[in-house]
Amino acid sequence: METEKHLQEIFEEAMKQKNISYEKLAILTEIPERYIVALQNTEIKNLPAFPYVRGYLKKICEILGLNFAEIWKKYKNELSHKTSGAFDKLPANRFAIRKINRKKIAFGAVLAILIISLGINFNNFFGKPLLRIDNPSEALSTSQESSINLSGTINPADKLTINGKEVIAGNNGNFTFPYELQPGLNTVEFKVKKIMGGENSEVRQILFEATSTPSVPQF
Repeated sequence: METEKHLQEIFEEAMKQKNISYEKLAILTEIPERYIVALQNTEIKNLPAFPYVRGYLKKICEILGLNFAEIWKKYKNELSHKTSGAFDKLPANRFAIRKINRKKIAFGAVLAILIISLGINFNNFFGKPLLRIDNPSEALSTSQESSINLSGTINPADKLTINGKEVIAGNNGNFTFPYELQPGLNTVEFKVKKIMGGENSEVRQILFEATSTPSVPQF
């Protein structure tokens, strides 16, 4: 082999002598034709990783009857391939086990728990709060007494106001509130509000009919 010839010339002469085309050489070596052309034309950017190039050249030399050691030396001199760095890295193996990012997994687990918890407790946080009024039970009622005990049940975690005044419910959510009636029609507004903003309100009207004291006859 003439050492002064370029690699491209050596390949072309050998392929001509063997009557082998690029297509046939690709079939015989099981190397993609684009890589064979890139090797001959010294197109470094179109070539795979350095270890693969060495294997490809060895297969080509076997088919063309060339001395691999000499071709490999000429290849390194002409293409000035680096023996370390980006060209030495093998392509990423998509089946390889990748390093697990524990922080991302932990964050994802916490986020999933929060989403599930929010879904389960959505009604508790954002839904319409519980408000059950036991007395008076009707929207409009009549009383002959000047006072009445307003009562009912809410969620003890919610805030209750009656006509704007806060009323504290017991641990079981039951509440009782003494209310002084004024003669005539009295309007009472019950309003419950959740911590996250959900509200529920009801209005009761109580007609206070005061009884007059009978007059005592004079003798």
